[in-house]
Amino acid sequence: MGKDGVFLKKIVYISDLDISGSGYFSLSIPLCQGLSEKGYDVRVIGLGNSGQEHNFDFSIIPVKNLKEASGVIQNLWNNWRFDVCIISMDIPIQEKFLQSFQNRPFKYVGIMPVESDPLCMSWAMVLNQMDKALIISQFGTDEARKAGVDADHIQLGIDASSWRIPLPEERKALRDNMGFTDDDFAILTVADNQERKNLSHAMDIIKDFSEKVNNVKYVLVTREHNPVGWKLRDYATEIGIGNKLMIFERGMDFKRLWGIYASSDVFLLSSKTEGLGLPLLESMAVGLPSLATNCSGMKELLSDDRGILMDYDYIHRDPFGVGRRYWIDRKDAVKKLIKLHKNRHRQDEMIQRARNYVEARSWDIAVDTLYNVVEKVCE
Repeated sequence: MGKDGVFLKKIVYISDLDISGSGYFSLSIPLCQGLSEKGYDVRVIGLGNSGQEHNFDFSIIPVKNLKEASGVIQNLWNNWRFDVCIISMDIPIQEKFLQSFQNRPFKYVGIMPVESDPLCMSWAMVLNQMDKALIISQFGTDEARKAGVDADHIQLGIDASSWRIPLPEERKALRDNMGFTDDDFAILTVADNQERKNLSHAMDIIKDFSEKVNNVKYVLVTREHNPVGWKLRDYATEIGIGNKLMIFERGMDFKRLWGIYASSDVFLLSSKTEGLGLPLLESMAVGLPSLATNCSGMKELLSDDRGILMDYDYIHRDPFGVGRRYWIDRKDAVKKLIKLHKNRHRQDEMIQRARNYVEARSWDIAVDTLYNVVEKVCE
């Protein structure tokens, strides 16, 4: 609250709050908590949320779909008269909300990724209908500005004290728990099982790499049974790495997920493009040498020798926003994995650069950015 004991602003915040696994959940909770601590009265409409108990300083209204969310927004406006609606969702979802409130009496701030280049004109027009568009990477912000959008970058943070580098004895115990020997080389991927993450290509890379290096383990945290995803175990068996693959279902508690990172040797992200890549920030924080495709938000995170960028050898234009998709060059990826394997005990400088970068990305910066935007649009 403000000094006089009243709330400074009334905020409605809408996002995907499925606690079983959502990048939007990871970014929304710290932002909403930060706004609450700054004196805003925040009410969150949580798509995919099941009404679980929580200790946050804001309320969460669970909804099942966009139509229900739009109805809740209208009711809140009629009965509460909020100042700003903040929606953190992909651009096509933002477009649907904007269509529902074409003559909205409240301010609208959008938070979203621009996953790939270029930002198509149709989506640029969507962003220009907002009172402010905040993009979660500098890459995406630059693409939006190229398309004529008055966008700003909101630099997302990470809790570096929680996503910490394990002590040697912790790492040894965690590896024992995973069933790893001292000679095992564990490659970790944390990514949803959908086409943009390019998991089949990652598995092809593991196959080629394991033909040259012994004792390879491939650890995959994903949504195994996504109906539009790969049949991962089938494909692993087909290409001969079934005995190397370990799959864990996303949505596990933090301690378990941190332990999987901490017990691994390297992080591999095979995505064709990323609006940012939160799992990369997590792997950098935990001290894993990280490899990803040399494009979009991934390039932004791993540049300046904070990680290893893998070349791409093919680009196609995707139906989603007519954006470019970058396919990893498999030979280059294997070559860089082999080099990393040979020098895996001499990566301290790269690991420290990555860790320093992550530590500098405080959530306070993101909250201050959002706070200043809210204050400005309400002037």
